[in-house]
Amino acid sequence: MTILDLTKYKMITNVENKGSKLILEINKNYFVEVEISYEEVEILDNGILKINAHPKRAENLKMGILNLISYKIANNLKSKITNRRVIYINEPIPLIGHTAFGLIDRGRNIIQVRGHCGCNMNCIFCSVDEGKYSKTRKNDYYVDLDYLVKEYKKLAEFKGNYKLESHLDGQGEPSLYYPLVDLVQELNDINKDGIVTMQSNGVPLTYKLIDELEEVGLHRINLSINAIDEKMAKLLAGDRNYNIEKILDIAEYIKNSKIHLLVAPILLPNINDEEFKKVIDYTINLDLRIKQNVINPLTGKKDPILGCQLCEIYPLGRKPKKMKVWNYKKFYSLLESYENEYKKKGIDVKLKLKPEDFGTHKRKKLPYVFKLGEKVLVDVVLDGRVKGEVLGVANNRIIQIINCKNEDKLIGEKVRVRILRNKDNIYVGEIC
Repeated sequence: MTILDLTKYKMITNVENKGSKLILEINKNYFVEVEISYEEVEILDNGILKINAHPKRAENLKMGILNLISYKIANNLKSKITNRRVIYINEPIPLIGHTAFGLIDRGRNIIQVRGHCGCNMNCIFCSVDEGKYSKTRKNDYYVDLDYLVKEYKKLAEFKGNYKLESHLDGQGEPSLYYPLVDLVQELNDINKDGIVTMQSNGVPLTYKLIDELEEVGLHRINLSINAIDEKMAKLLAGDRNYNIEKILDIAEYIKNSKIHLLVAPILLPNINDEEFKKVIDYTINLDLRIKQNVINPLTGKKDPILGCQLCEIYPLGRKPKKMKVWNYKKFYSLLESYENEYKKKGIDVKLKLKPEDFGTHKRKKLPYVFKLGEKVLVDVVLDGRVKGEVLGVANNRIIQIINCKNEDKLIGEKVRVRILRNKDNIYVGEIC
């Protein structure tokens, strides 16, 4: 008899069974179903499989089951958040070239780290049409932790590993990445005198998670709060279960920790104008009430408490019907009027921010491997993030190949692609 304990595998975070079918929870937010059809295998509770066979046969069955699980994770993984298929990213798929996963270098000391995509909210202004009600997204991606850290270390060394900022963001909610605490710890260990920061809508955050992130040295959370009024907050989040009181409580908990809180409200002109100002007022009052002395080692100063944003419209994003489109001149004029209003009250508030306020500066940039208009022979390796897209690999870069027909038939093929975009080593092309 041989015992196979599936709970010993780090990525398997829970196991349930229905008859001969295993339902494996993978990294908290994903699941896969595996049919165990061997007569010699008995499925016990708590992820234990008992293999009643001769030792050699039992060992072969054990390896067969593990291989089957690996295959199912690679091909049939689903998100519990979005209900979409999830593609597990590991070697040899490059982590540079796509905006949905991996690493992005924009020629500064910030490296954007995107371990996964998929969001628990359905914000009416989402620039990438995320959430379970998305009309454009067909696949999500998850990057293996060890692989993500390994490739980050290479990029950090290339850029000169000093005063770097690892910024966890992406097409979705960064705090849903699991194991998040391990990722922050690993990035902090690499960054030496740098920092690790993160964006969040706040919904998955808990006191326990904030405590753990504080312990491993997360420097800042950019927390999205777009309205104080409960009805407006739910409307903007696109979720009737969104609880603004819980988010405000989390904001205060962060403020009492060693993690710097930056509140990042977004203005949707003609929709949340009054609420946008209420968020600013709330944040300034919170800052006055709870003093926080977290120093950014990149600047030697405290970070700003507010990071105000203007809603922009993107080709595949959502545009609220009543929203007016503003330019940044008008937006900055509004922020300046708020600054002056507070100055009259004796409160010095900086709302018009610059990169240097966070210690952001230019840094050695990865060279481009393809020129605009260049024709490249590409191996098509994965299905795409949106309809009509597949992902190809060439010269250690991912290329989004758009305007495709019959995507499934292209996977595994070699195609010639014309490069349409190469900015920041994010590559988009179409078959030529």
